[in-house]
Amino acid sequence: MAEPEAPKHETTLDTGKQQVGEVYAASLLKAADKAGETSTVLTEFQSLVEDVLDVNSQLEAILCSPRIAHSDKESIINKAFQGKVTTTFLNFLKVASKHGRLDCLRVTFASFREQLLRQQGQLEVQVTTATELDQTTQDSMKAVLSSAFDATVELVLSVDPDLIGGSLIRVGDTVYDSSVANRLERVRESAKDNTIREIRLATERFSADS
Repeated sequence: MAEPEAPKHETTLDTGKQQVGEVYAASLLKAADKAGETSTVLTEFQSLVEDVLDVNSQLEAILCSPRIAHSDKESIINKAFQGKVTTTFLNFLKVASKHGRLDCLRVTFASFREQLLRQQGQLEVQVTTATELDQTTQDSMKAVLSSAFDATVELVLSVDPDLIGGSLIRVGDTVYDSSVANRLERVRESAKDNTIREIRLATERFSADS
């Protein structure tokens, strides 16, 4: 697997990782498609994240550490995965290690899955609500979102009582927040801004009269 062209600009750490993840995911998806292993690579990548990284934080720390040489990481990768995953996925891990991008594995997996779904005419939408949604509401939301985005929507549901009602809908990097808590926060910020503005105007008037 050839090294994908890295993004030219990284404004913040999170944004930079996201951009790198998107590029690496696109390259991996292209390689997997070419080898006819797309579904298998998806399963392998998901297993790496959920069955390895999620349960072994020490291994993840080693793979992500810039202080550990690529040769050592490659040895770990070979020992752990050679003969157990496709050559396509194994080569991807080695390329990511060689270029110091193993710290982007999680965002790369998320982007890989998202790009694959998009390629198949599907769209993953993460929906967080204050309480669990009944099946009727889920079906209705799914229908509305599928129509809005012109794609077959797959809902990923979660519950967060702190939302105080409403919902938070995430599509890729875009978040649509209709929660009461979010509206209250906007009101609070607006009130604070108005108070600061009034203090500043009062100060300017005082200075002018002095």
